[in-house]
Amino acid sequence: MGLVNIGLSGVLANRVALNTTAQNTANVNTPGYSRQIVNFDATSSGNFVNGMNLGAGVEVNGILRIAEQSTTNRLREATESSQYTQTYYSGLSSLENLLGADGLSLTQGLNQFFAAIDEASVAPESLAFRQQVLTNADALTQQFNSIYSQLNQQEAAQSERYSAVIMDVNSQLESIAKLNQKLQEDALLGKNVAGLQDAMDKHLNELATSVDIQVIYMESGGVEVSTPNGQPLVIGGFSGSLARDLSNGDPYSTDLTLSFQSMTSSVDASLGGELGAMERLKQLQFEPIKATLNDLALGFAGGVNSVLNAGFDLNGSVGRDLFTYTGGSEAASLAIDSTLSAQHLAFSSDPSVAGNGDTLKSLSQLSQTTLSNGSVVGQTPYSAYSGLLGQIGIFTRQAESEASAAQISLEDAQVVRDSLSAVNSDEEAANMMLYLNAYEANMKVISTANQMFQTLLQAF
Repeated sequence: MGLVNIGLSGVLANRVALNTTAQNTANVNTPGYSRQIVNFDATSSGNFVNGMNLGAGVEVNGILRIAEQSTTNRLREATESSQYTQTYYSGLSSLENLLGADGLSLTQGLNQFFAAIDEASVAPESLAFRQQVLTNADALTQQFNSIYSQLNQQEAAQSERYSAVIMDVNSQLESIAKLNQKLQEDALLGKNVAGLQDAMDKHLNELATSVDIQVIYMESGGVEVSTPNGQPLVIGGFSGSLARDLSNGDPYSTDLTLSFQSMTSSVDASLGGELGAMERLKQLQFEPIKATLNDLALGFAGGVNSVLNAGFDLNGSVGRDLFTYTGGSEAASLAIDSTLSAQHLAFSSDPSVAGNGDTLKSLSQLSQTTLSNGSVVGQTPYSAYSGLLGQIGIFTRQAESEASAAQISLEDAQVVRDSLSAVNSDEEAANMMLYLNAYEANMKVISTANQMFQTLLQAF
């Protein structure tokens, strides 16, 4: 019966190989699937003839998942970098479009305001020219208000996205912890864990789109995951949970806490991924831009009010403020004094000569007068805003270049990973023929053994 057993071992082993090849072929278009190969070992004992060991056939020693840790890590790191740079570039593009949008550009509003000032200098006592100054001043305040409002809307939308990404991160961490447990259980039972390992890599890649992570692989195929500075996210079957920390009073705060087991601590690492890019947008773009707009509104409005306070209106009364605002939110609250009428504009330097218009000259000169407050110190109203636009443009072009480079790196990393681990249809077709021929040959061995046995029986 040795010949039968040898043939049967070949049939069973090659049937496993055929099934494995079929599994590979079925998943040729499955993202993240790692091809598998069967590892054969010759069975060298168990069949003795005339004292000689002829072997006992073949056995499947295991099914190997073709994957290399370095290529897997490279793909995950490239995924994180690509998502980070793309998110940052997208955010900058939106800001650039907002600040340069027709109808919102402060340059246009300043032009119209100072043009009205220059026109009023022709006939300072004219109520029509004075009303035009009020109208254009009001339009300028609304532009400040609109820009600041839309900045807040963009930041609010980003904040909502930030919360959604945090929820997704926590879900991924839970899934990775559960996979750790399943991998350990199946590995102890001797089961094929290739599919679970593919699932693990998929979850890690998806997690990397949201946050930069450090990964340590365990012998079971499970992982330990931490933040870049070592704060634990997943250990064994336990996962951490991220939460927003709004204790500073900022509803759009990107501060985070990490709870792991019974411990809660602040996340003090640069997060990377989509979360890191949104944090960077808030800290390096939204907050500075809003601060610059507030400083510009304060400096401009304060300058105009100061000039008017030194003049006299058509009634010979001391000049009043044209602009009002709330400290700390100047751009958002900037408005013209609703109780102020055209005749209250203090365009004269002499209370007895309402139409001398000397104050208008000082108002016109404000267009080229440098401001002295906050982030706009040393700049004119025009240069402060154009500088803001220019800076955003430079940052956007740089971010675009970084995003393009990161995308190329991601594509290269994917090619390297796929060249090793992805399924090749031609290779699998050749393997299918190889294993099928071996399967049929071993069936022939069994058939031959049966014929020999029948011949032997007929001899008696």
